[in-house]
Amino acid sequence: MYKLRINVTVVTAILITILAGSSDGADFQTWSDIATIYRFADGWRYDGDQGIRGVLSDSDFTLVYFRPSVRYRARDWFTVHGGVRFFKVFFDDEEDTFEIGPWQGLRFIGPKLGDYPVSHYFRLEERMTWETEGDRDFDFTVRARYQLGIRTPNYNILFKNGVYLLGSIEPFWDVERPMFVNRIRYDAGVGTRLSDAWRVQLHYHLQQGRGSAGDAFTAQEHILRLRLFYRIK
Repeated sequence: MYKLRINVTVVTAILITILAGSSDGADFQTWSDIATIYRFADGWRYDGDQGIRGVLSDSDFTLVYFRPSVRYRARDWFTVHGGVRFFKVFFDDEEDTFEIGPWQGLRFIGPKLGDYPVSHYFRLEERMTWETEGDRDFDFTVRARYQLGIRTPNYNILFKNGVYLLGSIEPFWDVERPMFVNRIRYDAGVGTRLSDAWRVQLHYHLQQGRGSAGDAFTAQEHILRLRLFYRIK
């Protein structure tokens, strides 16, 4: 219980610090999604997710997406990921857009800080976006991401199967010349296992962005995200 109080205090302090540094006027959004997991061979599993964003908040858009993907576990501490993203965005006052693009990722687990495993997740995304009406403008970009994450052990409180806490920081790079970080996502979450097949997590994201390498980061979105995980096999 002493360790739990320490973890809750640390997470709360991080959230207060992030919120205190955020600017007024940042958008509030709600995201919800479900990941379906299916092991189809030794070391291999389908790991896709699908969801909706913005529908329950006062956003000027609604986004629906489908992101099929595959994961290969090469080692206990190393996995290779890849998939394709399909995003459709419905704007209130602008032309709707559709996005498609492959992505690739590498995840490393370690080191373990006491009882807390640290993860490193590198991703590269090729993004092709165009308007579905009007001038049908087309845009192609490449984005790199690196997520540094940590997870606590499971604590036997609140729910039958206990709870665990998660946290991460994730910068995003526009792969241009010069390449620069144009967005950072901070995340704090709590999760629990509902059954052998189902898990649920609730996350708070703060996303900060900037227009150019010389600009300061400012808060753009506060996001409340509900994530469900269903293991088919």
